[in-house]
Amino acid sequence: MQPIKIAIISDLHVMVPELLVSEGNAFEEYLARDRKMLRESVEILDTLMGCILELKPDLVLVTGDLTKDGERVSHEQVAAQLKRLTDAGIQVLVVPGNHDINNPDAKVFDGNNATSTDTITRREFAAIYRHAGYGSNSRRDPDSLSYCCDVTDSLSILAIDACMDRFNTFVSRGDARDHCKTSGHLEPSTQQWLVEQAKQATNAGRRVIAMMHHHLVPHFHMEETLAAPYMVDDAGQFCQRLIEAGVHVIFTGHLHISDVSQVNLQPGTMVEIATAAAVGYPCQWRVATCFPATGKMQLHTRTLFSLPSQPDFGETARGVFTSSIPTITHGVLTRYWPEIQQAISNYKDKHPFMMRFVKLPGSPQGIADILLKHLQKPVTQAYIAFAEGNEGTMGDNKELVDELIDGVDHIVDETVSGILKPFAKAALHLRIYSIARLVLRSILEDRNDIGTQHETVINDHTAIINL
Repeated sequence: MQPIKIAIISDLHVMVPELLVSEGNAFEEYLARDRKMLRESVEILDTLMGCILELKPDLVLVTGDLTKDGERVSHEQVAAQLKRLTDAGIQVLVVPGNHDINNPDAKVFDGNNATSTDTITRREFAAIYRHAGYGSNSRRDPDSLSYCCDVTDSLSILAIDACMDRFNTFVSRGDARDHCKTSGHLEPSTQQWLVEQAKQATNAGRRVIAMMHHHLVPHFHMEETLAAPYMVDDAGQFCQRLIEAGVHVIFTGHLHISDVSQVNLQPGTMVEIATAAAVGYPCQWRVATCFPATGKMQLHTRTLFSLPSQPDFGETARGVFTSSIPTITHGVLTRYWPEIQQAISNYKDKHPFMMRFVKLPGSPQGIADILLKHLQKPVTQAYIAFAEGNEGTMGDNKELVDELIDGVDHIVDETVSGILKPFAKAALHLRIYSIARLVLRSILEDRNDIGTQHETVINDHTAIINL
C-alpha cells in the first residue's frame, strides 16, 4: 500500500471584496465580534492554494467555515479556488461549518449600512461543491450533508455534518432577531448511518479517518460544559460508537486553534486534530501522511508566514490577534447581552437578598471594562498559547494560573460589597477555583484527560498517530 499524503485546512472564512463596498461602522461592528482578517481572506486562500499545489498531496480536507457567513458569492469564489486543485488531479473533500448555510449574517457592507445578500441552502451547498465530496463518488446520508468517500482501496473519509443551520432565524422572515446557531448536533439516524459506513469500510479492509467542523473530543477540561457550542451534542456516546466501528482519528476546526487531543474509552482511543483558522493567527494548516499498511499517520504543521502583498503577514496577524481582545470581549458581550441580562434576572429572582450586595454594570461595555481591567493580560497570554499549540512547552505556568485566579478575586472586590464579600470569595475558592485551576492547567500544560489515569500530553504540531 502506498502512503497517502493529505493536506488539511480549516475556517477559511472567505469574504469576497464586493461584499465591502466601503469602510464604515457597519463592517467595524461586525469585526468587533470576532477579529478575523477578512480583508485578506481571498489572498490567504489563493496563497494556500499555491502552497498545496506545490506540495502535490493526494487529498485535501477542508473542515468547514469556508465563507465569512454563507454568502453565495463567497462560496462561488471558494469553489473556484478548490477547482484549481481538482484540475491538478488532487482530490478535495469539504464539510460545511456553522457559518456556511442559511446564514442571516450574509451582508454587503457600505459605510454605516449592512444589507442582506444571498445566502445558500443545503441543496445548493452540495451542488456548489459537487467536485469536492458531493459528487457521484461519495455515498450520502439522506438526512444531512454527511457522506463517506473511498479515496483509495486502503482509505475512506467519513465526512460528518453536525451543523444546525435549520434553526437559524431571520428578521426578514418574521423572526425576532437574526441569529446563527453555532452548536453541533447529529440526529440518531445520521449517527447510525455514519457508524454503518465506518463498519462497512473497516470490514472491507480500509482505514477510516473522520472529518467534522465541530469537536468530538474535548481540547481542554470541561470544554463540553464551558464551550458547549464548539462540541457536538452527546460527543462521548457518539465517539465510543465510532471507535467501535474502527475510527480512531478525526480532523476538526471551529475553535481556531492548533491542538491535538485524545480520549481513551473502553473500545480504544480517538485522536482529534483541530486545525487553526487560515484567516486568523496563527494561520496554520496541516499535512498528514498516512501509512495504511502499518496503521500509522505522521502529522506536520505548517504556518502561513507571508502573503504576496504582506511579506511580514505572520507578525501582522499576531498583532491583530492580540490587539483585538478588547473589541472581541465587548462584541461577544453585546451579542449575547439579552441572554446575560436574563441570567442575571433569574439569579435575582432566586437570591434577592444576595443581589443587594452585587453591583454589576448595566451595559456590555461596563462589564467588558471590568473583565479587561483585571484579566486582559493573562487571558491574552493564555489564549495565544492555546491557539498556537504546544502550550505545554511554555514553561512553568503556575504564575499565569495564579494571575488569572487573582484577577477573578479583584473582580469580586469591585462588584461585591458589604457582608457578602467574604462569603462570595469563600464560595469561589471552595466551589470554583479548584475547577478553574484544573481547566487552566489542562490548557496551559496541554494535558488530555487531566486528573485521570488516562492523562496524556501529545505534540500539537508533529506527531505519530495510530490510525
